[in-house]
Amino acid sequence: MKKIILLVLTLWAFTANAQSVFQNAGFESWNESSPSNWNTLSIMGTTLCDISKSAVSNSGDFAVKIAPQQLPPAIAAFIGVDGMVVPGLLTNATINMTAITSALSSGQLNFDNNTLISVFSNGVQLNEKPASVDGFISWNPIDETKESVILGTYVISNQSGTREVIGMGAASVMIGTNGTYAPFKASIIYQDEQKVPTELIFITLVNSLDSNASSFGYLLLDDVSITPQVGLENISADSKKLPFIFPNPTNGDFKLNVTNEVEISVYNQLGQVIIPQTEYTPNKTLSLKEKGVYFVRIKDSKGFKTQKLVVK
Repeated sequence: MKKIILLVLTLWAFTANAQSVFQNAGFESWNESSPSNWNTLSIMGTTLCDISKSAVSNSGDFAVKIAPQQLPPAIAAFIGVDGMVVPGLLTNATINMTAITSALSSGQLNFDNNTLISVFSNGVQLNEKPASVDGFISWNPIDETKESVILGTYVISNQSGTREVIGMGAASVMIGTNGTYAPFKASIIYQDEQKVPTELIFITLVNSLDSNASSFGYLLLDDVSITPQVGLENISADSKKLPFIFPNPTNGDFKLNVTNEVEISVYNQLGQVIIPQTEYTPNKTLSLKEKGVYFVRIKDSKGFKTQKLVVK
């Protein structure tokens, strides 16, 4: 059934002369050890992270496994670093490995929006405005305190002749699903509602903070899809229930409008921990030094919630 659905979607995309759907969305088609129409980090013919086929699927025959791994010593020597853990990364976009190599040589993978659109290109060509990217994941960490997942969505506009990010969304995953699949939704927030979206880039990133680890937790990803926007009120409908961050955007300092103590942690766009889990009391001011987009994870009596924070 899954293969039939994928075939129908592919035929529909071809006749409409626009995609607006992920190709190989269920990871049923593979080129040796790589899923067709998806890309990851590789240098000199060597895949830098753990991307492999899994028979433990949400539906159909296969899913994709994504995990970090230690940078191979030969590659580390080639790019001039002592060694590092390379995050597990999978994307529907084409990756500019020259830019990635430059980032790796600095010992980290951090991108602002301008760098991101120069690194990732040729995403899904859009013929309608997306509200979210949805799918199913099975998160199987070894150490939940040191491992994390970010599923990031970036909507690009080329309306002016220059590619620019006009919308972003993310779903962060910190708690393991114990081998079972759970749905995720990366709802998209638009910074510019007037510009026409033309391209969508989806990035799954599995990160580890343990630079000495030899084994890592892994994420299984399956059945990803793009949900079109049917009304602005449908995007992030739960946001009115969340403690909100202010000011947002900010020049660095921010607070939460909470009346009780909560726990928060802050991650960058690649899932790296910027502020580790800490207690937050009402009226407390927190600060971020670097400009960029962050995700603030809030734990209160109702559970975990994640909000986007922009530092100008």
